[in-house]
Amino acid sequence: MKVFISSVVRGLEPFRDAVALAASVLRHEVKRSEDFGASADTPQQACLAGVRWADVVVLLLGARYGDRQSSGISATHEEYQEARSRCPVLAFVQRDVEREAAHQAFIEEVRSWAGGVLTGDFASPEELHDAVTRALHELELAQQAGPVDEGELADRAQALIPDRYGLQGATLCMATACGPRQQVLRPSEMDEQSLEGDLQREAVLGQHAVLDTAQGVQPRVIGQALLLEQAHASLLVDSFGSVRLTLPATEPRAGLPVLLEEDVADLLVRSVRLTAWILDRIDPVRRLSHVAPTVALLSAAYLGWRTRSEHAASPNTIQMPMNVGDRVVVALTPPVRPRAALTHEVPEMVEDFVALLRRAYRG
Repeated sequence: MKVFISSVVRGLEPFRDAVALAASVLRHEVKRSEDFGASADTPQQACLAGVRWADVVVLLLGARYGDRQSSGISATHEEYQEARSRCPVLAFVQRDVEREAAHQAFIEEVRSWAGGVLTGDFASPEELHDAVTRALHELELAQQAGPVDEGELADRAQALIPDRYGLQGATLCMATACGPRQQVLRPSEMDEQSLEGDLQREAVLGQHAVLDTAQGVQPRVIGQALLLEQAHASLLVDSFGSVRLTLPATEPRAGLPVLLEEDVADLLVRSVRLTAWILDRIDPVRRLSHVAPTVALLSAAYLGWRTRSEHAASPNTIQMPMNVGDRVVVALTPPVRPRAALTHEVPEMVEDFVALLRRAYRG
């Protein structure tokens, strides 16, 4: 692999050497700012180019944040933002140092992006060397599943969408297949009460809850998947890390039943963020690097599409959609995205899904 080392340089020189040695011993190619010679590019441009070159970025977070660039953030912060949607980032935090406030905020940003778990911490160059060696080796093992087959991933996401028959009422479904294709949940893990409990708690009571707190949840294992069901909603997670949410697309309200654009968008925002949380729970080392989120409206052909303001102005009349079937499925272009998009590109993804559904219903 091609490894780029990102950190402030001053004060971390022996630690950067330790990372370079660990990567070199594993026969990886290493780049860091010390290696850049004379160039027409600025140091900032050269380092960002190094991030784009890399297959993995090793990020060291010590005491100092670093000088702010014209962007308003430090060079290391820029490198991290460039890397997080391009390749794996292995982040290590130095222990027992007094950190600048801006740097602590940066660490919290990294922790939030990584699902609350950083790769490791360190106090000495020797400890860091060993931790980086382990992390790079684990990443190599994870990547042995092979490259992402985007066609297979998109097809697998489509196959997760259920048929309209048997569903009660209009249903919004978000199905996300993950790759490269590999098992991330063993059968024994699927049976663990801790997994079932964590998923149920987050789906019902978590920050991005989608299931009804007033209803019970019925869990069961079906083949290679764990299914949590309510009367009109469900959450499915399979052994390959696929996640499917089926949720009521409408809520009781005055006037005729309709699909309200803002309600659909809100459901999608929570579904995307819950999917990201679930993937961090079942695959914390991020073996699954790419996702294919797909959205469908099922058994909703009889409903009009409106904004809240449009419905408030005329709640008892609707324009029926033309040529809309009972199974409307939409995907992004391209359909496969880096997994980090589920955290950092939520508004854009949801806007695009809503636009595609609106076109289907309004023409």
